[in-house]
Amino acid sequence: MPRWPGWVLAVTGVVVAFVALVAIELGRQGFVVADSLVLGIIALAGGLAFVAGLVYFAVRQIRIRRVLPPERYRGPSVFLLLALALVIGSALTAPFTDDALALGSGQGEISLLGSAVILVAAQLGLLIVGYLFVYRTNALAALPSFPGRDPIPAIVAGLGWGVLAWIGSTIVLFLVSELLARIGRPPPVGPAEQAIALLDPWLVTVAIVVFAPIAEELFFRGFCFTALRRWIGVAGGAIATGVIFGAIHAGSADAVFLVPLGVFGALLCLLYHRTGSLIPSIVLHALNNSLALGVSQHWEAPQVIAVMIGATAAVLALVLPFSARSPAPQAA
Repeated sequence: MPRWPGWVLAVTGVVVAFVALVAIELGRQGFVVADSLVLGIIALAGGLAFVAGLVYFAVRQIRIRRVLPPERYRGPSVFLLLALALVIGSALTAPFTDDALALGSGQGEISLLGSAVILVAAQLGLLIVGYLFVYRTNALAALPSFPGRDPIPAIVAGLGWGVLAWIGSTIVLFLVSELLARIGRPPPVGPAEQAIALLDPWLVTVAIVVFAPIAEELFFRGFCFTALRRWIGVAGGAIATGVIFGAIHAGSADAVFLVPLGVFGALLCLLYHRTGSLIPSIVLHALNNSLALGVSQHWEAPQVIAVMIGATAAVLALVLPFSARSPAPQAA
């Protein structure tokens, strides 16, 4: 497959969509006479052309790399997968633009459906892209089964390593918070705190402490780290995945917390590598999110502990059944 069709589709799509959107804005301000409906259709066509270009690149890379041995990663670039996931997430939230604007401004009514989609759209994008372009294409052949060789011992073994990983990331977070306090800048209110103040608290809690840990661990540790590990080794793969994990949260966390998130992401990679199972990293991720959410909302200790226990039970109830259906792991 030649490379040029992908570039033509992607570049042309971006240019067409950008010009159409600019024309719509100029029309709204009265500088030009424009048909917003027609321009909206043109902008949509440009966006679809851009997505088609990205998909073309992904399919091309899969076809080129399918001749590689099974122990190598044979799928699209991790950055291309992230771009596609972001596009899918944006497409899912597009019908709920008014809800997103209301959430961002803190004013207006937000529908329950819009709330749910906005909260999980990014993670759904990660799952869809990972399934279509990595799992379905067998791009990570010889990948250990989802729960690992033996999930229960992996969870037990992961307790010690998970505590160390959590302590390490907490130390970094404490240092950042202490630095902010010394320079007179209080920790900012994050989007999660804003969301829980405006949306259904139960919906926000489930999205943050149950759905996000499962989706993000499947993509970042299961797909991203495993692919990078086969290319640049365990340490390099963990660091690179940590950087990507921190950067991808730029839209949902304040910039000062991106470094602690990156460290946490890298340590989760090492936890997965050490235990051979995604379950310990999913549980630790859920516990970390539960604790962070509870502290940010000034919950009492019994409430925080109850959410942590509930989150752990929920993620285990959702992922442990896969241990009975997963095939025996192959040697990686």
